[in-house]
Amino acid sequence: MRALALSLLSTFLVGQNSPTAPQPLKLPAPSLGSVTLEKALKERQSIRTLGGPALSVGTLSSLLWAAQGENRPGTEGRRGGRTVPSASAGYPLELYVIVTKSDALADGVYKYSTKEHNLTKVKDGGPEAILGPIAGMQAWIPKCPAVFVIAGVPSRFRGNDPSRKETNTYWESGAAAQALLLAVTASGLGATPANGVNLEAIQTAMGLPSEEKVTLIVPVGNIVKQP
Repeated sequence: MRALALSLLSTFLVGQNSPTAPQPLKLPAPSLGSVTLEKALKERQSIRTLGGPALSVGTLSSLLWAAQGENRPGTEGRRGGRTVPSASAGYPLELYVIVTKSDALADGVYKYSTKEHNLTKVKDGGPEAILGPIAGMQAWIPKCPAVFVIAGVPSRFRGNDPSRKETNTYWESGAAAQALLLAVTASGLGATPANGVNLEAIQTAMGLPSEEKVTLIVPVGNIVKQP
């Protein structure tokens, strides 16, 4: 009896001292909107003069879904199909967004779950805190209210050709980025895929697992009119 009591007390103390796991935020259903594909293609352009206010949770939902959401259910135990094609359904991508000054989300790095359509916070700090200190970081990027980060795990592809796996991962990242950019345009926002940034340093600053290699970042925000 004494041993059982000590065991229960030990379990209680461990539970008391264990950090609370962050609870996922269930996102609302994505809004399909009314902008035609042709209109989004015509109006899409690279814009770096971006600012607040912060993106709403509804807007984040639509943008995340556009880049990596499920658009049809799985069949016979297979995963649901996504908005972006994947070679042999390898699905190597992981999608994150770094947000700041949101009414619904604390500043931080959030990971998107395609299957559950939710966000889970994985690290504190907005774009200024996470990306600002990186050497050579372009000044306009940390000033954006949201920075989408695409990472890939090439090993998820079948086969024995590492080069082909890496090529497929970068190809799929480009497809996801284009889907995101068109959704950004349809939402009346601006964005630019950031070139010339240290992707390895971004991966480290975000605290991502070693197998998740950052392939592309897309800062997004409201378009700031120049005088």
